[in-house]
Order: sequence, then C-alpha cells, then structure tokens
Amino acid sequence: MKVQGSGAGRAYINPTKRYAKTRGSWLTSKGTSSTTVQSPANETPKRKREYRLGKRRGSRSKRRHYGRHGRLDRWLADKEPPANPVNLNLSLGSGCEQVPSITMILRWPRYRRNVTGATFVTLGTLSLTIIVVVVGAQGIGNRNVDITDQKTFLDVGGMRAMFKFMRTLMYTIAGPTGVRTSGSFLQDPIPPEVPFPCDVSLGRSAKVPSSVHKLRPGDIRVIAAMGDSLTAASGASATQFTDLYQENRGLAWSIGGQWDWRNVTTLPNILKVFNPQLVGYSYGDSMPFHWETQFNMAEIGAVSYDIPHMARAMVERIRRDRRVDWKRDWKMVTIAIGGNDICTFVCMMQQPEQLPYKHRLRLQKTLRYLRDNMPRTFVNVVSVPSVKKVITLEDKPFVCQSLHHGECSCWIGKLYNQSDASRKRWARIQEQFISVEREVAESAEFRGLDEFAVVYQPWSLNVTVGLQKEGRKDFYAGTALWNNLLEPPGKKSASWRPLMKNFKCPTKESPYLFTYDNSAVRS
Repeated sequence: MKVQGSGAGRAYINPTKRYAKTRGSWLTSKGTSSTTVQSPANETPKRKREYRLGKRRGSRSKRRHYGRHGRLDRWLADKEPPANPVNLNLSLGSGCEQVPSITMILRWPRYRRNVTGATFVTLGTLSLTIIVVVVGAQGIGNRNVDITDQKTFLDVGGMRAMFKFMRTLMYTIAGPTGVRTSGSFLQDPIPPEVPFPCDVSLGRSAKVPSSVHKLRPGDIRVIAAMGDSLTAASGASATQFTDLYQENRGLAWSIGGQWDWRNVTTLPNILKVFNPQLVGYSYGDSMPFHWETQFNMAEIGAVSYDIPHMARAMVERIRRDRRVDWKRDWKMVTIAIGGNDICTFVCMMQQPEQLPYKHRLRLQKTLRYLRDNMPRTFVNVVSVPSVKKVITLEDKPFVCQSLHHGECSCWIGKLYNQSDASRKRWARIQEQFISVEREVAESAEFRGLDEFAVVYQPWSLNVTVGLQKEGRKDFYAGTALWNNLLEPPGKKSASWRPLMKNFKCPTKESPYLFTYDNSAVRS
C-alpha cells in the first residue's frame, strides 16, 4: 500500500504498524502536507480519504488526526484477506542440474493483528524445512567445484535476513555477558598502583609520519580486524552453554576495547595508552550489524573464502566514518582466518590438498585490495593456533567435548569416519596453510611501499592451551600480538606468556613497529 506525499518524499505503509513513518516522523518530516491513501489496484475504495497533518508530533496530536486506533487501521480491518493461499516454489539450483524443490503454502492471516505472529511462524517453518532439504541434498551441487568455492540459495538476501533474525534472538536470550568483571573467564585486574610498564613518551611521533616504516604505536589512529569466531570473541566470557552464542567483541584480543588494559589487556587497550584518540575497536557484546562492533568485520563460521568480501566491507565502513581522516590517519588491520577451513570444510573438499593454494589466492586478493584502496595501512597476518593441539586436549569438560564434535567434525566424531591417518593429513594441510600465510606476507609485491606494509606475526604457532589450577586462563593473545609488533622479523616469539611477563616496549634504539623493510632481517 502506497502513500504519496511531499516533504520527506514517498512513504510506504506497513499494515502491521499502527502509524506510517518516514525518516522517523509522521509521513512527512517538515511543514504541513496533504497525503492521499490509495487502495490496492484490484480494489475500489469506498471513498478517497485525505488526512491533514500538522506540525505537532505529540501523542495528543496523533490521536486528533488518526483517532484512538487510527482511521487507517480501521480502513485496513474492513478489507477481506485473500481467500486463496499463495503457493511459493523454491528451487535449489541454477537450472543446469537436477535438484529438489520446495512448494510451500502460505495463508494470509484472517485478522490483521495476527500478521506479525504468522510471519515468525512462517519463517521458523521455512528455516527448518530448508535445513532438512540442504542436509538431504548435500553433494547434489557441482561436484567439480569444492565446497569452499560454491554459493547456494542460502546466500541470497532472504536467507541472510532470516539468519540475522535467529542470531538476534539468541543474542537476546543469552543477554549481556561481556560486562562481567570477575570469575574464571576474565583476567585478574591489575591494581592501580602498578604503573604501565612502558615509557609512553617514546610511543608517539611528534608529527604524523609519512612512512609506514617509521610508525610508532601511538601513531595508530584506526584499528580494524577480520576473521572468524576467534576475532568475534564468541563465548569469551561464557559460564554456561547459552553464553556461547554471545559475541563478546569488546574482549577480542586484536580488536576489543572494553574498559582498559588493567581489566582487559587487548591490543587496542594497549594502544589506547599511547593514543587515547584511537577509534575502531569493539564495545561490549555485539553482532556484526550492531554499531558497537565498529571496525570488527569478523563473522562466526567465516572461512578463507570470505576475507576478500570482509576487506571490501571494511574499507567502505572506515571510509564513511566521520571520525576518520581517510588520507591522513594510520590504520592497523589484523587478519586471522583458517580455523573453520581446517576444522569443518577440509574433509568435504574434493581435493583437500588444494586448500593452501586457494588460501594463497584469497589472501593475495585481500591484501592487494587493501593496498590499492586504503592509504596508510599496517596489516598483521596471524595464523590460527594448531587445531591438533586444541582437539587432542585431555580431560576436557563434557560441554567442550560435545562442541568439538560439531565445530571440528573433520577431526573428531563419527560423521566423516575420522582416523589417525586422516587427522595427520589435515595437520599437514594446516602446516602448508600456515606456510602460505608467511610466504604471502613476505612477498616482494608488498615490500618497499611508503604507506602500506604487511607483517606475519607468528605468536600463535607454538601455543599450548591450558588452565591454571584455579581455572583462570594462563595465556593472553593480545599481549602476544603486541610483543610481536615490537620484535624484528626472524626474532619474533612464537608463543604466548603470562600477562606482564616479558612485556615489550618501544625504546630509543627501536621506537618503531617492525616491518620487513626497517629491520636488519632480509628474506
């Protein structure tokens, strides 16, 4: 149903809403206007109705023009709903192959007030039906293309909207979990009497540098990240099963900026000590489509295939932010991807050994796009920790063991007939995957540039996952990444250490973030 007016332009009335809105105001946003409500093309209205809207927007003014329930609502209620159901045919293919289809019957609710409820029921039924069909039709697609290269009907906008609705629902059910300040899931706060271990005066240049090879920690003005659930910090402060659906992005090691370094020692919280004007870090609990996410482009379940798209979306988001001086501000981007490729997708590929090669192409495409489209950028490439070390942990809680069966089905469980031989095969592929990341970061095409640098940060290669006796985590990825930034290539630490032990600082001799061009190490 269409409402034509002036001032704010056109407005579209949703029958489920009591009043029509355009840009947050009543039909028109300025002055006084006359609008005409027209009935659908196949119906003849009893008479043409014109509503005169005044400037006042209070509740009394609204009732004066619309009545207690609104004349428009009563006009809609008089209309009979369609008598015949609507048949919706969903085809799961592109027309070139034989694939199953779904025929659904959608009935318009008898009463207008049931529209919202019927919509949610229909979406729920549709999502469950689609899941069953996808599982049953697995492998029907193009068998000559690996699963990590394929797009399905689940990639269309309607499916994404449904997924967004489900994520929002789980977000609401879980509630805020990242605001906790005590318990076994967060670090011990650093007392106020303990000073920051570095000389802050050495961490920022007197004026904005023109070369990435003379960049100090305090010169970073914008921070961003791309990755999967590790960068989204899914369940970072979880204490129960439902909390695992919450994304505590404010606690993310590479992009979280919740509180300060004394409570959450992440990379942004360390950089904020040198430059309080840092922007882009995530706040609290948030989804990718929430404002609090800022420049954290990570998605749960993301794979290597997704990072070129993340790069494009990130560049556009940063470019549009009014806080950012696009050409003048220095930006730091951290890329960490690959856990889902090795855990979930490698065993479903037609040629698993091709995964490292494909990752090379995707990573090169991503870095080239950042180099050509975002000035003054410093990129960290970080490998995900060894899947083998995480999966083979002994004495894991039952919940962790159950989740690993679903999240890392290529390694454990009974779905893909896992064996010691297959696990060794996947481990070799991950080693090649990591080697590719190092080779791409060190390649000549990203060397010798004044406003762009890529550095491979190896802190995650030899990490050991474990807990202290009292249950608190004994590792800090944010500190490990910080230390790698101040260590020259070839001498970077490949493991993490307890907080505030071996904490690196800028010095008079080495005040800059290390790149392959400003260090003595040449490959």
